[in-house]
Amino acid sequence: MTQRQWWEKPKLRTDEEEDRERRVTWLELFFDLVFVVVVAELSHSLAEHISVEGVIGFVLLFIPVWWTWIGGTFYNERFETNDVSNRLFVFLQMLPVAALAVFAHDALGETSTGFALAYAAGRIIIIILWLRGGWHEERFRPVSNRYAVGFSLSVLLFVSSVFVPPPVRFWLWGLGLLIDVVTPMATLHFQARLPRFSSSRLPERLGLFVIIVLGETLVGVVHGVADQHHLTLATGVTGGLGMALGFGLWWVYFDFVARRQFKRGRWWPLIWTYLHLPLLMGIVAVGAGVSHAVASDETSLPDEVRWLIAGAVAVALIIIGLLELALHRREDEPTHPQFSPLLKFIGGLLAIGLGWLGAGVSSTWLLSLLMLPIFMQMIYGAYVWFQQPLPHPVLESSG
Repeated sequence: MTQRQWWEKPKLRTDEEEDRERRVTWLELFFDLVFVVVVAELSHSLAEHISVEGVIGFVLLFIPVWWTWIGGTFYNERFETNDVSNRLFVFLQMLPVAALAVFAHDALGETSTGFALAYAAGRIIIIILWLRGGWHEERFRPVSNRYAVGFSLSVLLFVSSVFVPPPVRFWLWGLGLLIDVVTPMATLHFQARLPRFSSSRLPERLGLFVIIVLGETLVGVVHGVADQHHLTLATGVTGGLGMALGFGLWWVYFDFVARRQFKRGRWWPLIWTYLHLPLLMGIVAVGAGVSHAVASDETSLPDEVRWLIAGAVAVALIIIGLLELALHRREDEPTHPQFSPLLKFIGGLLAIGLGWLGAGVSSTWLLSLLMLPIFMQMIYGAYVWFQQPLPHPVLESSG
């Protein structure tokens, strides 16, 4: 009997090639908990600075957090092992993520240096992991070498940014993040020769991150209600509608996207993954806007808050529609290939229209109206799902 190795050499996983279903591990779930804290800090910061500048700053800070998570997720997708090294490297990745959470609240102000260095430290760990994988797997080396070059250039820009003042510092961040995002595209030709990504585990991993940001939407509602000194019926109704928005987005994403696999091909896994970035930012923005709306004593919402909530709902619905176009269709798929995404696009445009027409309305009315484009998706999803005939049970032979 072969003994388990406490320190394994990384090997390319072939689960999809061998038709093995692969599930998310307890360690990955624990790893995700650190990101809950970072997302909460970014959401609270956005709720306190709702403006065009605040949204741009939120995007600039959210991308490094998401990219740190993506790096660890895709490394595990390629090289995950069941040994001590896996646990050690996951813990090492958690440390800079915790630092990101510490510096996130004022990351565009006094703590920007700490945030930049924390991100650089997390990226260095990922670079080491990719190089380690390429060292032991020669066929992965063209990918790991390109990752190392591109990601190292980004790290250099983030480290260099601490020596220059804003706004030049943040322009260097933006350039570094652009390099991070573009680098994987230069490896697609080589990735096509490698084992396919898991069509069972990756959707589950992205779905779990969606759960994290949806949870922050609910937390934002609770914080907004708790900040009220005198609770009223209107506050309760507004809080309930805020939770309904979060629940509706959960319903739409997990009914139309999470249960299905992405298309096979060179570009589709990357497109499917990258589309989740604006979706996640949109959901967090919904939570930040609702939190502000619930906590506010004003009879009508300020324009910037109204546009943040309506725009974020629109972005979430439109991206879910685009994600549907990137999904593989099984023969028994009940949704229509064109109408279902189109309905998401229409819902997104309706949300934008409601934001435009909703000037001067109360938060209760705005949230009630924004439930309409979400209800459209929920009703359609329920209709096609319950119209689908159940499979006939296989009768056992009595002979």
